[in-house]
Order: sequence, then structure tokens, then C-alpha cells
Amino acid sequence: MTTNLTGHDGDGREFASPDELWAVEADADGGHNTWYQKAVSYWDQQEPSYNGVLGGFGYTSDLDVRDSRALLLKSMRVQLEAADKGMRTLTALDCGAGVGRVTEQLLRHHFHIVDLLEPSKHLLETAAKNLSARTVPQPRGKAGNFYCAGLQEHTFEPGRYDAIWIQWCLLYLTDADFVSLFERAAKGLKPDGLIFVKENICKEGFVVDKEDSSLTRSNTYMLELIQRAGVQVLYNVKQRNWPKELFEVRMYVLKPRQPQQQVQENQK
Repeated sequence: MTTNLTGHDGDGREFASPDELWAVEADADGGHNTWYQKAVSYWDQQEPSYNGVLGGFGYTSDLDVRDSRALLLKSMRVQLEAADKGMRTLTALDCGAGVGRVTEQLLRHHFHIVDLLEPSKHLLETAAKNLSARTVPQPRGKAGNFYCAGLQEHTFEPGRYDAIWIQWCLLYLTDADFVSLFERAAKGLKPDGLIFVKENICKEGFVVDKEDSSLTRSNTYMLELIQRAGVQVLYNVKQRNWPKELFEVRMYVLKPRQPQQQVQENQK
């Protein structure tokens, strides 16, 4: 890290840097399986509903989807217009899909196929059930593959996706896995594909939640990791009208840098 980032947890423990946190949380073999298992165990115990996956703030779903849709339409105007004309079939991946809320309320209305990735089996099973129900009017898309796995271990099918949607799940990744994720996800995109990130943001440094084994990062921290991951930020937008008692939420639209771009930036 080039920036001086400090943090703390709910017990008042201070961390001089992210590296100190990851050293403390490391298993004997240097990995972080325990960190990830704690997060999945937490979500395995939560109610499989919109309210459950939103931490008791189910009423925020409409606010969330409204701003997400606006940014999606702005960022993928050309691709969506081609789909409207029957000239293109669009495929998305919903990462940290939970019970399928984002797919059900947003993605399947704009993409023809939406794959879902979620490490909690009981949440993913609920998503499959929710998305199998017939609705009127019928949305454009349908659920495709259901992957029960974590972001840190998922292998992306090369060139499959027009959009990879990553919402409220980067906070469970170590810094190393955060960077690795984007390197792997880039391979899963079509040439003009985009990555959408929506995440809780703290004012500075980072905040550790030991209950669900998560790490809320500042915007500065997020952007530093994104830069390390070799992706370009097209949009960095704050979620509007969000409850003041909750963390700020920001949306990032990201595009893999071309090899020539990376060479030029490395020479700066």
C-alpha cells in the first residue's frame, strides 16, 4: 500500500495498516480460510429474504435498485440498445447474489441470461426458487447457472459476460484476493464488457466487523486496490438518499485496461 491506511474493529482494536489486519487474521498456513468460513457461517444463519440479506433494512431495496438501474442504463447504453433491437444477447453474472434480489429486481430486466454466484447454499437455493416463479409481465431474461462458491475461488468462463455485477461482497475479500478477483473477472468479460461494483464505504481507512468477518474500506482504499488490479474507473458515484445511520454506499463502473494502457501507466 502506498497510502497510510489505519483501521479498527468493533472491540476498539486499532490496526496500523491493512497488512497488520491480514497478518492477525491469517491461518497457520498463511491463508485466510477461517476468515472466509466465518463469513459464510454468518450468512448461513440469516433469514433467506430481502430483509435478511439487507441486514434488516429491506426497505432500502427500492432506493438501491433505482440508482443501480440509472447507472447501468448510462454505462451500457449501446449494448442495451442493440439488445432492444434483437441484435445482441446479453449475459450477466450476479456476484454475492444472496436470495437473487439484484437479479430479480434489476439484472433480468436488462439481460437475457443471468448467472448467480453465492457461497451460502441456503441463500442460493432460495434464489433459485424465487427466480423460477412466473411473473407478469415476463422479464427479458432468466437465470442461467447457479454457482455455490466464493468470489475468491470462482473461475470465470472466458468471454461469457457483458456485465459482472459485484454488490456488497468485496468487503469479505482480503486485499490479495480483491486484486486477484479483478484479474480473473476481466477474462470472463466480452471485449466491451464492464464490471459494476456497489459497496459500503467508510470515511477513512477501514472498519472491521468481526461478527460477519468483513472489512469496510474507504473510497481511497478501494481506488488504490482497483488501480493495483489493473482496471479503469469509468464512474465512481455515491448512492443517493441512503439512510444516514448506515455506511455510505458507492457504485463503481470498471473496465479492464488494455495492455498498452498498463505499459504507459507503469512508465509514469
